[in-house]
Amino acid sequence: MRIELMVNQNNVPENVFYQVESEFTRRMAISWPDALVRVRLGGANELSVLGGLKEDKQHVESELEAMFDEADDWLEQPNYDM
Repeated sequence: MRIELMVNQNNVPENVFYQVESEFTRRMAISWPDALVRVRLGGANELSVLGGLKEDKQHVESELEAMFDEADDWLEQPNYDM
């Protein structure tokens, strides 16, 4: 199975992109350890799941939604303290 997430480059700073990439890859590896997972910058937000069942795509979508719902737990915020 191949899972590809494209993130809109206009909406995500580079440091945040790398955090999204890492977290998404980690979460996909839990349910689909043999899947090829790719996260890339592009012109829109898009999710593709190839070679899996219809239920797999729904599960990936649910995982992605949960990931962003829990962003406060894993997304490192910049420290602007002086």
